[in-house]
Amino acid sequence: MTASETRQVLQGTFWQAETPDRRVPGRLTLDGRPALETVGQIFVERAVDVNLDPSGAVRRMAVSGDSDALVDDWEPRNIHGQLEDGTLVSMVGAQGGRKRNSGFMIRQYLQEFRTSRHVILNEHVDEQHTFHCGKFRVVGPSWWGSEGGEASTSDGGRLLISQDGDDRWFEFTPADPMTVRDFDRRVLSPVATLASLVTDRPADAIALSVRLSAESPWREVHRAEEPVPTKTSDLLEPSYLRADRFARWIDFRRRSDALDAAAIDDLSGVAIQTAVLTLAAVAEGLHRRLVDEKKRVPALSKSDLVQARRAARAAAVARVGELDRSDREPLRPVDIAEFKRAMNDAFGFINEPTFRTRMTDLADRAREALPNIVGDFADWPRAVHEARNILAHQGTQRHDEAIDQFYDLVIALSYSLAWVLRTVLLLEAGFDVATLQRAYRDSSRYNHHLANVRNLLAGSPYAALTPTAAAES
Repeated sequence: MTASETRQVLQGTFWQAETPDRRVPGRLTLDGRPALETVGQIFVERAVDVNLDPSGAVRRMAVSGDSDALVDDWEPRNIHGQLEDGTLVSMVGAQGGRKRNSGFMIRQYLQEFRTSRHVILNEHVDEQHTFHCGKFRVVGPSWWGSEGGEASTSDGGRLLISQDGDDRWFEFTPADPMTVRDFDRRVLSPVATLASLVTDRPADAIALSVRLSAESPWREVHRAEEPVPTKTSDLLEPSYLRADRFARWIDFRRRSDALDAAAIDDLSGVAIQTAVLTLAAVAEGLHRRLVDEKKRVPALSKSDLVQARRAARAAAVARVGELDRSDREPLRPVDIAEFKRAMNDAFGFINEPTFRTRMTDLADRAREALPNIVGDFADWPRAVHEARNILAHQGTQRHDEAIDQFYDLVIALSYSLAWVLRTVLLLEAGFDVATLQRAYRDSSRYNHHLANVRNLLAGSPYAALTPTAAAES
């Protein structure tokens, strides 16, 4: 029996929340990826001009290719409904429109919505509705040896972890009610990220249910959920995933703006240049959020810098005006104006740490736990800085031996940047040095990274004179 034959189809009447007078019959499926198909138009599409007879059959239809109309039709919308048994339905953030007909004759006008942020039964809600609490499961890690527990976030939210057979359930009650989208971004995502960060396994938060109030029944939130790949080994055992660490990471997400998730994102399959540029940008962003910003010259105030910029700009413009241009075209007023803007831009970040300084800070933090983590580089911050600048700012490299050496460096950095960021984040999660050293010593993936980097850098100016040992003793 196929999946389509076993799929539960729920018949009912549906309408757009903003236009409740336009109601059409339809059928809703919730298995896998929620989808709705309706007979007739829940909303009138700008890109479709259709004429229907009283029975709903299509008399005439013309479809426009206008991009603005097509994009407008694809805007997310809230769809409410009522099933044949009286059950209320809410589809929040549904996207779709005219269903393409593969047959020669078009008998009925159908719309389909196969993308939706979430679907909730037994309530009529939209994206602005807030909920008292939510519960969900995390899949990916094998939860053996781990225990339940309770912890609070810094703003008074309460996290409760419990075990039900082989399933690990998380229940979170925020200090103030949250929308479903906020639960996803501010609770489920950081919890799943920490689980993946610690275990080095893919993880995801699934099976979300919410309550409108403390006494309300749980309402399941149906949404698209993809299978999580399985891995057979952990970096750190799931027993380290305690309630207090998850609460800490929910707090941390307010600072990280989800860069913690980006730091451990799977970049396999992308161009190596894309991976390194992405990781370098994430590294800079995380540094800004992790390290107290130190000015290069702390004694200089904002007012001092404004006056310095004005003086430097005036002096530079005056000097440029004094130059002998008898053999060149004279500078036009628009050129002088653009030069002044360039001087302003040059001074904009003059008292901030350089990119290389930020990489040095991150490397130093990682080396506190793993002294050998970038030990095969002669100067890791310089290597990251130069590779990023070559990829982002300089022209095409010569196609000689040097370019192969550069590509080897970029591959080596794709490994080491990911491990430096993971280590810095694990320290931020409260892991002590001894625990990390034991875990990394036993991690084949970490040790393979060291061996690969050592091999890729061999003989290049970026390699340390004395290669490090393969692992911490």
